[in-house]
Amino acid sequence: MIAAWRASLSGSSVVLLEKNPHLGIKILISGGGKCNITNGSDIKTMLKQFQTNESRFLKYAFHEFSNTDLVELLHTEGIETYTRDNGKVFPKSHDAEDVVSALRRLMEKEGVEIRLQQPVKEIRPLDDGTFTVISGKRIHIAEKVIVATGGASYRKTGTTGDGYRWMQDLGHTIVPVRPALTPIILSPLPASTWQGTPIRDCELLALCGSSIVSRWKGDVLITHFGISGPATLEVSRKAFLEFEQGKKVDMCVDFFPEYTPEQLNEKIVDEIKQNPSRSILTFIEQLVPQRLAEYLLTVVSVLFAKKLNQISKSERTSVVKTLKQLPLGTVKDIPLDRGEVTAGGVALNEVDYTSMESNIQKGLYLCGEILDIAGPVGGYNLQAAFSTGFVAGNHAGSCK
Repeated sequence: MIAAWRASLSGSSVVLLEKNPHLGIKILISGGGKCNITNGSDIKTMLKQFQTNESRFLKYAFHEFSNTDLVELLHTEGIETYTRDNGKVFPKSHDAEDVVSALRRLMEKEGVEIRLQQPVKEIRPLDDGTFTVISGKRIHIAEKVIVATGGASYRKTGTTGDGYRWMQDLGHTIVPVRPALTPIILSPLPASTWQGTPIRDCELLALCGSSIVSRWKGDVLITHFGISGPATLEVSRKAFLEFEQGKKVDMCVDFFPEYTPEQLNEKIVDEIKQNPSRSILTFIEQLVPQRLAEYLLTVVSVLFAKKLNQISKSERTSVVKTLKQLPLGTVKDIPLDRGEVTAGGVALNEVDYTSMESNIQKGLYLCGEILDIAGPVGGYNLQAAFSTGFVAGNHAGSCK
């Protein structure tokens, strides 16, 4: 939508072909329907959230159309926003539909022709430098084509990976597509009594043997299939790289990432001195979600009714170790379709970052998640889509 709007500002005739019956389906489900539009961090901080090659590629686009530019644009369309303490930017209405409507108005003001339920089947370059874009029984002739089809996650929203096939047919390299920002399915499944349990302000660890392959501080939600929540989504990308190689990946939680084992041990020793007759179960229920307390003590083989002053030094050591690394289960699957973002896509070295034009096929522009870009939770990925779309639209519209 941003690309179509910008391309039309040059006076170009722009047709937007939308696969779905509605515009902006991915926006409508972002932030739980409240729409986490972008992040309020400065550009340097935003770029640090991406991998080095992704950050290098996005730098130009983020300066051309920043998060501040996006918010100001939405303000002109009557969308008031606010920024949470964690940097996430939302519309004050908490309604993603308002954002989609604003983007639609921008396009309509500039004369963009919007055609819904028009899934593209093929893009063919012609000898004269133009393209035929086949959509159903219709054939469109275009001087320039911008591809903004997204990735391959949340297939019900229409992002079924079509763009990867088209780009491969046109000579592009597709970096293997993998899930990112994805819930993790565990084996064995969490106990029914754990389901729906949040673990706040913890650190989630993905381990291969004794090696930590990924870690993230944040919240974890235990579900009927495994784990979700912000920390889970963030570790999923690196955990999948190990999992797809057939390695055993175990998920563990550190309830006290701010404490070293020594500091946590001192905390427990102090508690024993102050409340020697308190049961170990009652104490552990103060440290971890109540539903997990009995499980933790089962892991360390300590009787629930045992009093704190009856705990041996070795048992205390085991409790500390387990509070720092409680096993939640082994990865059974990290499903691509359930990811908020797709990692992989069109290789970035095959796209001009100053224009988003393909280096393989002139007149072809790419933006958004079809590119090999995947940032963390927090509005970063939508900003990457808006910024690259802005640059693609500017250049596609101005090139004759």
